[in-house]
Amino acid sequence: AREAHNLTGRAQLPTPQQRTTRYEMHHTVRLYARVHCCAAITEVASVRQGCTEWYVPFFMKFFYVYVLKSKIKNFIYVGFTADLKKRFFEHNNKEELSTKAYAPFELIFYEAYRNEKDAKRREEYLKTTKGKTTLRLMLKDFLEK
Repeated sequence: AREAHNLTGRAQLPTPQQRTTRYEMHHTVRLYARVHCCAAITEVASVRQGCTEWYVPFFMKFFYVYVLKSKIKNFIYVGFTADLKKRFFEHNNKEELSTKAYAPFELIFYEAYRNEKDAKRREEYLKTTKGKTTLRLMLKDFLEK
């Protein structure tokens, strides 16, 4: 464990509460920064806490690249948003002109990024021919069923 220095320059060990808080923050960052493949939007959960509610702490802003699959037609949509839950419901409520004809959708994949430019770059890549090939390879087992 790293030692914190007080104003006198002497090393000071963190209190048990500080160590717990640091662990919980590390666990939360690691949990929400991880890619969850083929998970329904309401099933993102912390195994440690046994929680099944969609929750991102207020201090953690994420940008999402997501993949939707139409339930009625052979159509895959790749998008980018800062509010994944809201965007998912907009697509399913036919509020988006480009996907209106293909609703309803299921969320089959998403990635979370802390930086908006990184997420936008990934979305643009997944929309290219090579990106689509990569996506099909990544989701091969899911798309074959």
